[in-house]
Amino acid sequence: MIASGVFLLIGAVSGFGGYLWLSSQLPPITKLTNYEPQTPMRVFARDGQLIGEFGSQRRLPLPPEAIPEQLKDAFLAAEDSSFFDHPGIDVPGIIRALIADIKAGAPVQGASTITQQVARTFLLTRERKIMRKLKEMLLAFRIEERLTKAEILHLYLNQIYLGNGAYGVEAAAQNYYGKSVHELTLAERAMIGGLPKAPSGYNPVNNPERARERRDYVLRRLRDTGKASPKAVEKALATPVHARSHSPVTNPMPQVAEEVRRRMVERVGKERAYTEGFRVFTTVDPDMQHQARKAVQKGLLDYTYRHGYRGPEDHWDLEELVRDTALPGPTTESGGGTGFTFDRPGAGVGIRQALLERLAKLRPIGPLQTGVVLYLGTGEGEEDTAAEEDPPRSARVLLADGREITLSWDGIRWARPYKSPTERGPEPETAAEVLSPGDVIRLEKRPNGPWFLSQVPKVQGAFVAMDPPSGQIRAMIGGFDEWRSHYNRATQARRQPGSSFKPFLYAAGLSKGMTPATLINDAPIVFEDEALETRWRPENYSQKFYGPTRLRQGLEHSRNLVTIRLMRNIGTDYALDFASRFGFDRDVLPRNLSLSLGSASVAPMDVVRGYAVFANGGLQVDPILIERIEDRHGQPVTRNLARSGCIQCHRAGSPGELDPEAQTENPEMRFHPSIRPERVLSPQVNYQMVSMLRGVVERGTGWRAKRLGLPLAGKTGTSNAQRDAWFLGFSSELVGGAYVGFDKPKTLGSHETGSRAAAPIWVDFMRQTLKGREVREFEQPEGVVNVRIDAETGKLAAPWSEETLFEYFRKGNAPTETTPRPASVASDGGSGEEENDRGGGSGERRDSGSSEMMDDLF
Repeated sequence: MIASGVFLLIGAVSGFGGYLWLSSQLPPITKLTNYEPQTPMRVFARDGQLIGEFGSQRRLPLPPEAIPEQLKDAFLAAEDSSFFDHPGIDVPGIIRALIADIKAGAPVQGASTITQQVARTFLLTRERKIMRKLKEMLLAFRIEERLTKAEILHLYLNQIYLGNGAYGVEAAAQNYYGKSVHELTLAERAMIGGLPKAPSGYNPVNNPERARERRDYVLRRLRDTGKASPKAVEKALATPVHARSHSPVTNPMPQVAEEVRRRMVERVGKERAYTEGFRVFTTVDPDMQHQARKAVQKGLLDYTYRHGYRGPEDHWDLEELVRDTALPGPTTESGGGTGFTFDRPGAGVGIRQALLERLAKLRPIGPLQTGVVLYLGTGEGEEDTAAEEDPPRSARVLLADGREITLSWDGIRWARPYKSPTERGPEPETAAEVLSPGDVIRLEKRPNGPWFLSQVPKVQGAFVAMDPPSGQIRAMIGGFDEWRSHYNRATQARRQPGSSFKPFLYAAGLSKGMTPATLINDAPIVFEDEALETRWRPENYSQKFYGPTRLRQGLEHSRNLVTIRLMRNIGTDYALDFASRFGFDRDVLPRNLSLSLGSASVAPMDVVRGYAVFANGGLQVDPILIERIEDRHGQPVTRNLARSGCIQCHRAGSPGELDPEAQTENPEMRFHPSIRPERVLSPQVNYQMVSMLRGVVERGTGWRAKRLGLPLAGKTGTSNAQRDAWFLGFSSELVGGAYVGFDKPKTLGSHETGSRAAAPIWVDFMRQTLKGREVREFEQPEGVVNVRIDAETGKLAAPWSEETLFEYFRKGNAPTETTPRPASVASDGGSGEEENDRGGGSGERRDSGSSEMMDDLF
């Protein structure tokens, strides 16, 4: 008895000491009492649509009252039916599990309670060691002492991993069924309640049969415990498994969301950005984003059609497929054509399925669909009515979605062989010169048009649209397919803007005293570069010289030599300083006259920001992509105060406190100092620039925009050797810019100027965006006068002037000298009055050709 007592005492002391030691190793449970679940960052469009989500754990925490009791019962029935009765561990359950494990000779049954799972999930690792299990049990007791059962269950239901990247019941409901937990049926709740045991093994998307077995077990447990009626359970048991993966993102905008992610990581760090549940609201308008995407894709596809067909993406041996398929094959000849048809009952079923399985592996790209050529037909349309001896002029194609379509000759005839951006092969005469059965191709279907043989463009592009008064970005497209790459050309690509940079220098010239009527000689010029021992002989695109040219003409027709002399006149340092006012980084701008031809490397976003000054009455705005940021509880973290056209919303004070003359000269003073914009151009100079840029649309290289019949202004741009094509333009309420070029700069090809390659994108976007909207005229400020001048001399018009026009001048800066009388004009004035009537408008006729010929100009 003494020995037994000693051993018992030693055991008790040892056990107590072990308990004390183990207790000292336990983590504090404050992580539970101050629960802040790891929640992903969610990015929203302007209208509240979810456009992106970032974080390793997709979780949508719910308050206790938002979780249905029936769903709680499903988890308790599956995981811990005695949850409300035990103190944290289930001793009978542990004994049952131990007996089962001994009989099986391996761990086959667990006995962890929900409290233990909470301890393991929040505070421990998942390693299968006895020491971890002992810590788990001790923590379970402590958790039960500090938290109520309801609080423990709430933590569990928001934290538990339920497969497919979903953490917590709300994320699982959205993931598998695309709806919230309160919308789930009994069968769906039982399915989710059975997932914790093996989230991957019982995943209803990947393993529907095993998931059904587990669901049915949970349903029967609910019936046996009285938590669901037998009739309801019977109905749920008969319900088929219908779960599938649902994306939480309702309107994906990958590159916009990625741009937000980068900015948030820079702002708060990667860990906080991905885990603290920030809600980021952008300024992007979903409708404008959609129209911008369509315009960019159409513009880039039109470019690729102009430059020839590179061939199919792949070729599959259909004969080999027939040999490898046990089921009957299709016929190989029909109606004088060659290839496969599925016109016999039951023919080609195996081959058709095999082709569809292969096509399913080819990811859609942009608007293009994927298909495989089955058959070349002799007809030119859907009916294939041509004679059998005619050469094949159409193709029968099986699409990835299971449809079979006829690709007519109208959709094939464009496909001259691609050789280089500047060269194509001969025009095809038959479909067989372009396609053969087994070719894997991309196709495009435009509204009210035929199917087109297509291809994924190698050329890329970008588009940005901005609200001028506020700087809020309404659309941002960074490439042909936003899902293929996170590289956002709208913000990350640095390209030469070409002539689209010229307006900033013309604005500098006007601000320094020039006028739209100032004459600059368009004549040859040569620069010696002693450092490179070379000579620079800049030319106009037309390789012609036009002599004395008014600034308006120089800008409208994008004459390089006029711009070079203008910049030399105002000085390089002044030009650099002035360009920086529009938001350009002075340090990256070239410090030489090549700047006048747009040799700087800038992002499309930068150029759109610069043009927003013109659209905004001469006031600079900072681009705003993020309107506000909220924390996980919906409380504001930060907000970008945006200016708008509602001046009353932003008054600096009562109207009586502002001097009327000061308001006229400095309209920005009407804004509160916290959001007061910086003035770049006086209202008068800005209006002159708007007028000149409207002239580019009305009479110059931006003629395509004239077709919209709206008050619009803009400028084309083409860099050296046609490597980059641009169009920047604006209305009184919206500014946008389109860019086209290769990621590894090379020529776009002959005549692929800003007018031809980029302007159609801008025009398509504006046509759709402004449809049905009232577009206001640009408001003429006080201090601007409209004077009739002689088109040749830029001086005041005289009766003997052959051609006249109205031009805008700032008060005090209009010409005072009348154009001199030519020696050939009689002293009595001759027919001068009749000639004078030919003038009108603030501009003049084009120098050469129709609008279609303007493709060849910058």
